[in-house]
Amino acid sequence: METLFPNMTARATIDELMDAPDCDETRLLRTVRQFSAINRQVARYRTILKREVLADIMLDPDREYHLVDMGAGGCDIDVWLLNAARKRGLKLRISACDIDPRIIRYARSTFGNTPGLTIRKADLLAESFDDPVDYVFANHFLHHLTEEHIVALLRLWQPRVRRRLVFSDLRRDPASYLGYAALSLFYPHSFARIDGLISIRKGFKYTELIALAREAVGDQVFYINHLRPGRLVLCIPGSHSGNREIQ
Repeated sequence: METLFPNMTARATIDELMDAPDCDETRLLRTVRQFSAINRQVARYRTILKREVLADIMLDPDREYHLVDMGAGGCDIDVWLLNAARKRGLKLRISACDIDPRIIRYARSTFGNTPGLTIRKADLLAESFDDPVDYVFANHFLHHLTEEHIVALLRLWQPRVRRRLVFSDLRRDPASYLGYAALSLFYPHSFARIDGLISIRKGFKYTELIALAREAVGDQVFYINHLRPGRLVLCIPGSHSGNREIQ
């Protein structure tokens, strides 16, 4: 239930409405479209991807790279990234993954003909890819998982990824909650308001994300950046980062 000052001491364990397999499809897809606009306003994904992916590719721009987007939703971020890579003369292809077949159908109908983009239904805790993966990116994906599943996901994918894993997610604090409560008033008739507020309550404290990453990757180097408004960005080097050290 939405409250003005929810308890932020521990991560919430309630599910978002749009995660229910029988939720209203009209409201679900309206939410996906609205989250595309909300992401442009507050998710800072362009800053993150320019710094953590595109700048890294530019260090060795002559070969093709493969990125897996976890929880890709409507694929608006992937389309932006492919366009940004093409403008820089870079060769990038993206496997955009989601688990909800309704969202997959929507994404394919909207962006299915985008060069370099493959949209696929995948359980990322159970499936692997036949071809090598250079980068993993996820926007607002980890908070959907339990702590146990987050650790399992990081342990499973870090050895599979050659360059870098980048997870941008929500910082759990009252300022983020109240800020989004105001912003979401402009996105009615969907799950965007209530689910966004639930998502912030399921987000992370800085120390919590450090502990989860440390449990998953042990002594492996990683770092977490704060970005305003209200997000934490976890970056873990891949298994073949070699002399191109994580910045």
